[in-house]
Amino acid sequence: MFATSENASSQGEVLSQARFFSRRLEEFLAPFLLLLDRLLDRRLVSTFSGLCQALVRHRNRPSGLLLSELGGVLLSGEKAPAGTKRISNLLRSPKWLARLIVDYLTDGARLYVDKLLEVKHGLPLLLWDESVQEKTESLQSQGLCAVRSTKAKRQLRVKPGY
Repeated sequence: MFATSENASSQGEVLSQARFFSRRLEEFLAPFLLLLDRLLDRRLVSTFSGLCQALVRHRNRPSGLLLSELGGVLLSGEKAPAGTKRISNLLRSPKWLARLIVDYLTDGARLYVDKLLEVKHGLPLLLWDESVQEKTESLQSQGLCAVRSTKAKRQLRVKPGY
């Protein structure tokens, strides 16, 4: 189990865990940041890196993060509007596409599977962890499937008149 502020024997243990995960995130993002550096302005690449760190550091699934809160996390509380503007500039950049992330992760997964196949330990297995994504109320949702939840059941129910 990883150290947290509640179960750590010392504050130093928490800081060492934070440094460890920060380095791991940097290692994970480094090849993608090099790709982005060829496509985007250096400031936008820096914003993307900081945004990823902020999302990992302040992930809160039940309440989420507002864009203005994320801007405050990216820079500091008193500079929240500037941080929000940076995120907005990144997302509105004509050279930025969310598809870049999907393609990068897909290529990485293919390389990993190819490496596993070269070792010849048998076929790689995909573990299905039963996690789910909810469809939104919109009919425009792409790539999501029905799940076992009351909200999904309600959305899949045939409505009278259709």
